[in-house]
Amino acid sequence: MARPSASPDDADDGALRRAKALSVPTRVAAFGHLRRAADPLSAPQLAVLLGVHHTAVRQHLNVLIAAGLVAAAPQPHTGRGRPRIVYRALDIVDSYRELATALAEAMTSGLPTREIGRQRGLATAPVADGPLATLAAEADRLGFEPSVRRRGAGRFELVLGACPFADAAAAAPAAVCDLHLGIAEGIVERSGSMVVDALDATDPHRGGCRFTLHSASGL
Repeated sequence: MARPSASPDDADDGALRRAKALSVPTRVAAFGHLRRAADPLSAPQLAVLLGVHHTAVRQHLNVLIAAGLVAAAPQPHTGRGRPRIVYRALDIVDSYRELATALAEAMTSGLPTREIGRQRGLATAPVADGPLATLAAEADRLGFEPSVRRRGAGRFELVLGACPFADAAAAAPAAVCDLHLGIAEGIVERSGSMVVDALDATDPHRGGCRFTLHSASGL
């Protein structure tokens, strides 16, 4: 039986819960361990991986469950006593899942968030109209509502009309903004024809953040 489609309000509320869940580094790290684990993990197993008490881990897991990022289930067993509860990451199909995955990768790999973004940018398939169009298309796919402005010979701005990660960006601006700056740098680096000068950030709830770029040829 097909699930009824969510209303816009339901979708917005789910995104907000995911944003709040991902505003705490321990939850991001827990999500990353669950995503990469071959089998579901218990709270004590996660406690060892995270280096925190299992009671605190359970509290973080409850938030991730409420946000729809993680599912809990009893582990099949034989014998007496209660079955052990294990946890697995859910495959959330939206931009917040991509954000959670990237931030978790940065935390657990030891690489800077900006470098994780750059690697993702380098792996982004280019579009026919060049790196600026590719960057705009990727920003649009993620929900940033981009618009391109020419600012003189060989100089451009990509203005982000909205931030789909506003709550997460407000809670952890360095991580979220560095990730997307890295993505932009990777996209234009792949072409070799443009350079990202900066990401000028504003209040993520108001929109208006902008990338400034210039053509490597000056045209």
